[in-house]
Amino acid sequence: MREKVEQFCNRYKLLPDGSRILVACSGGADSMALLDILRKLASSHQWQIFAAHYEHGIRGADSLADAAFVADFCRMHQIPCFVEHGQVPQAARESGQTLEQAARTLRYAFLQRICEQQKFDYMATAHHADDQAETVLMRILRGTGIKGLGAMRPQSGSIVRPLLDLSKTEILAYCQAEGLAFREDATNWVADCTRNRLRLELLPKIRREYNPEISRVLCQLAEVAAEEEDFLQTEIDRYWSDERYVRQQDGALWQQPVNALHPALQRGLIRKLWEQATGSALDLSYQQTELLRALLRRGTTGSRQELSHRYTAYLAYGYLMVAQVKPKGYREELDNLPETVLTIPGTVRWGKYQLVAEWRAWDGGKTLPHELYLQPQNFSAELVLRTRRPGDYIQLPAGRKTLKKLMIDDKIPQAQRAEMPLLAAGNEIIWMIGRRRSARCLQGVCDNHKVLYLSLEERGN
Repeated sequence: MREKVEQFCNRYKLLPDGSRILVACSGGADSMALLDILRKLASSHQWQIFAAHYEHGIRGADSLADAAFVADFCRMHQIPCFVEHGQVPQAARESGQTLEQAARTLRYAFLQRICEQQKFDYMATAHHADDQAETVLMRILRGTGIKGLGAMRPQSGSIVRPLLDLSKTEILAYCQAEGLAFREDATNWVADCTRNRLRLELLPKIRREYNPEISRVLCQLAEVAAEEEDFLQTEIDRYWSDERYVRQQDGALWQQPVNALHPALQRGLIRKLWEQATGSALDLSYQQTELLRALLRRGTTGSRQELSHRYTAYLAYGYLMVAQVKPKGYREELDNLPETVLTIPGTVRWGKYQLVAEWRAWDGGKTLPHELYLQPQNFSAELVLRTRRPGDYIQLPAGRKTLKKLMIDDKIPQAQRAEMPLLAAGNEIIWMIGRRRSARCLQGVCDNHKVLYLSLEERGN
């Protein structure tokens, strides 16, 4: 059994020699087997093993006894152990989550906090093949795509699952053979949540009446789906970095080129567009993804599609973009942002932004979109941060152009024009921040001259 776990770790390059490993241990058969196996393999791989137990406060005395059991085992085998006592029922009431959801949220928050504080390399959890089968079946019943079918991976960031290739039967056999005691959680045998009903009712029925190997089949499906998802994601990333399909400055999708791609690539690029707009915190349903594909096929400039969480997708000048609907009063708030004079050198705040100004020796180096070099003496008026106003213009290498016409020529969506931060001197625009800069910024500059360096960032980033 230990050899099988060791081979699985080698196959997926889990837990390199010399790793500091935190084992999440509930006291049940699965986590006790994991802790015992890694403990006995530790000397061969120079691993440092630690344990952590989160006591949920759900089962009263039994829950406290679980914590004491884990702590006693660790003390006996000289394994440093971290224990935290929580109040999951209260957290569930306050958050509106189920007990299962709240317990998982608090447990992982505790484990991640310990990992960061103690600088552990990996967190090992005791998920096994039967857990994987339940997860895959649950996602099928709820509706999922290939990514969801991939379910749990052997490794997700710093979280590793060394038992994912073992069945529950094998784990119980190991505990019996090694004389390894463990705690039973009675709530696992109550069909009061989806996962428990799958484990106690649906999967046994499928084994009896349809396929006795259903767990193995579902795990194979997860493995194949995960590998195919990895390949597809590589292709999606390749297209995402290609200017022919994605406008690199803001991630907008070119309508016609993307519309000509395979549907699988279209869906992947739409998901990345959504993740960029929402910060990856929200999920985009299959139905909404298909609505955006339809928008790509049939939409024209001005076409819109309302999405969940107050987001809207819209087409402008052949691009598909996603933006959040601004709350009531947002426009007034934006209009009320004052013109802010730069402090040179120094830092000024303007709305959600801050701009840092400092003198530097000019070395001809390149700048990123949020950076600018200029000579303030090239401009007669004081430098201010503001939004657009009538009469604005910018000096380009080919000559002067009004800001309004430039924004139209650059196909900047109407909604973004009013919000764009500008660096101005009177009506002359020096910098359309993140996009264009005046041709007069560095007129007459020589190497090693002191020039003004500006960097605009969102506050908190």
